[in-house]
Amino acid sequence: MDQEISRRGADLLASDIRSALGFEVHIGETIPERLLRQPFPPAWWIELTVPALEVMIGSTPIAHTPSGVACELAWSLHDDILARSGKIWPADPAGGDQPLLPTRDGWQGPGGLIPYGQVKAAKDPDPSLDGVVRWWLPDSYDGLIACHSGDLTFTLWEYRGDEQLITPGMPVTWVIGEGGHGKYRKAGEVRPAQP
Repeated sequence: MDQEISRRGADLLASDIRSALGFEVHIGETIPERLLRQPFPPAWWIELTVPALEVMIGSTPIAHTPSGVACELAWSLHDDILARSGKIWPADPAGGDQPLLPTRDGWQGPGGLIPYGQVKAAKDPDPSLDGVVRWWLPDSYDGLIACHSGDLTFTLWEYRGDEQLITPGMPVTWVIGEGGHGKYRKAGEVRPAQP
């Protein structure tokens, strides 16, 4: 693994953000001073920033391919970009409000695989959805509940039930929590809706 592979992976993810959402993305390679002072500083560093969304990730990826690096960075940024942009990103060509999910080979969804660097679409959430999980990110345990009075974010830690069963479109009940994430309020407790 080296700096060049990290840069190419960051470029792929940046291209997906720019093409689908239209936001400027900055990529930096300067190792932060605080890390240089450590006994074993990193040999390289990649930092990806989306100023309009106030989103930033910096790391020394461990993946050995540009696609793998893009995946590592996407795992860290995906929920923040979704919550702060208010868009379904990347939008699945097959439809629905579940965004494509990052894998080592590209963005995956029911409609298939889209390689990193080739995403062109984001979309507004479906306003007709209410009382269901709008989207769920199984790698970061973050989700969004569709609600006509304003969508709510939740994480695995607010969910009361078998997390293996969380799927987009699943009916849920919730209580309003404290705070929020990005454009959304926070759910304090989420449960599967009883039939």
